[in-house]
Amino acid sequence: MSSLREAQKQLTRDTIVERALEQFTTKGYASTTIDEIASAAGTTRVTFYAYYPSRTDLMREFMGRVNSFLDRASGPDSTSTASDLVDVVREGELSGIRAWLESRAALWPVFRPYLDVLDEAAAVDPEVRTMVEAWHEEVISDIVTGMQQAGRFPDETHHVRGSLAYTQLDYVATLWTRRKLEPNREHAIEVLADSWYHLLCDG
Repeated sequence: MSSLREAQKQLTRDTIVERALEQFTTKGYASTTIDEIASAAGTTRVTFYAYYPSRTDLMREFMGRVNSFLDRASGPDSTSTASDLVDVVREGELSGIRAWLESRAALWPVFRPYLDVLDEAAAVDPEVRTMVEAWHEEVISDIVTGMQQAGRFPDETHHVRGSLAYTQLDYVATLWTRRKLEPNREHAIEVLADSWYHLLCDG
């Protein structure tokens, strides 16, 4: 009986998150109310708050799902589990970089909508902004670690190189989601991989 209750709770949680994502994507984060999310999920405001005491808590769930899709550790005290990114940067092979970027691109339709909402929320919620910025820094840190392990480039340039690489990836990814544009995917990944190679590995 306990396992059935847990399954029902998880179903309710999943439904709230999925309907919230739809509402935020359609209407925008700031314009969507809790009542609208609850109604779309077939539940009530009271039930929503029982699962997510605030919109910020809902955004934490969004971030947790992004981490899950990407096999990254979740939570403020965790370390990154993105060893594949560290390995790709350390190895410094163009083919490996491209393969890693292609693997991320295949997941963009799944996790980018959550990140896009998180970016919107960060503009109006300082707590979410701190969370999103910390997540960005974690990805950048993985890139930096790869360069450090390879003994590549002066230490003082690592963070800016990692920041530029992450910003390029983030910008290209938004072309598939928030901006509703879809350039030739193969060409975009080819250009991005070449840029990463020269920025992170060709030293």
